[in-house]
Amino acid sequence: MVTRTFISRCSPMARSPSVNKVTQPYGSAVTVASATAFSRPLLAWGRANRRTFPWRETRDPFRVLVAEVLLQRSRGRTVAIVYEELVRRWPDAASIGRARVDSIRSVIRPLGLTGRAATLRALAREIEARGDVPGTLEELMSLPGVGRYAASATLAAAFGKRAGTVDGVSARVYRRYFGLDAELPATIDRALWALVDDVTPRRNAREWNWAVLDLAATTCLPARPLCGHCPLMPGCRWSRRHRTDHVRGQA
Repeated sequence: MVTRTFISRCSPMARSPSVNKVTQPYGSAVTVASATAFSRPLLAWGRANRRTFPWRETRDPFRVLVAEVLLQRSRGRTVAIVYEELVRRWPDAASIGRARVDSIRSVIRPLGLTGRAATLRALAREIEARGDVPGTLEELMSLPGVGRYAASATLAAAFGKRAGTVDGVSARVYRRYFGLDAELPATIDRALWALVDDVTPRRNAREWNWAVLDLAATTCLPARPLCGHCPLMPGCRWSRRHRTDHVRGQA
């Protein structure tokens, strides 16, 4: 079996100048140096090219969490319209918890998957019963409709905690840059999540997660990535393999 290796920042090995490795089931080596070469240009690019969404303008944990539920299998621009109408009509957990499911469904209908209306009300009622949105991964994942991605995104965006996120879109950036296989869906790929946890910066995790998503959505595209516009191109293993056919924007 081909393996990949990387240093865990929580390990005393990471403080050694030598390259100490923790074995994981993938085919590339991630060191402190390569993680830094990955994170610094991406953070700078993200700050200069950040997309604007209403949930990025708040640190209200409930509103961030609602946005993450709405974003599941839905496009950001469409979600933005629905999200703004939803929080206009029901600005907090108490008001959504009192709303009729049919009323919520009518607002989120443009997104499809209208079963999320009942999920949103159940989520709101559970948070009301607890008194507030919880601030740990385990507690967030115990809420209705909240998986690891939504929980981690909320921890980073609303609570300012170091919590990396990866889904089927942002996985392209990690897998291409570090030369990883894509045999498993990102949501259940434990080794991919381990890599993401390892390279997510200790500070600015909120900005970091946005930068990865924005790069995947605008530049690291599925079929024809715009490698010539990508800040990660110099170190990207995928780009090196495909540069002749895929570099764009050099003129």
